[in-house]
Amino acid sequence: MANMSPASRRSKRHQLLQMYGNRCCWCSKQMTKSERTIEHLVPKSLGGSNSLSNLRLACFTCNNSRGNSLLPPQNRKTFELTNRTYE
Repeated sequence: MANMSPASRRSKRHQLLQMYGNRCCWCSKQMTKSERTIEHLVPKSLGGSNSLSNLRLACFTCNNSRGNSLLPPQNRKTFELTNRTYE
């Protein structure tokens, strides 16, 4: 998470754990500390902020597979397949 100090990142992660628990916001998997990442609901590349209202905890797999999409990781692949243009 660019533009956020390590202390601020730890504080936000702790707040998110208190608010939402230790399950991935996308797949509901119980996460180990090493799997836990901070997810931006609206990606920073699309104008999202580091405010708590835009942050959730996600497992590395879901966060990484989502990229900068606004769609949940499990829906992204389906959306891409159904919206392909064929020539």
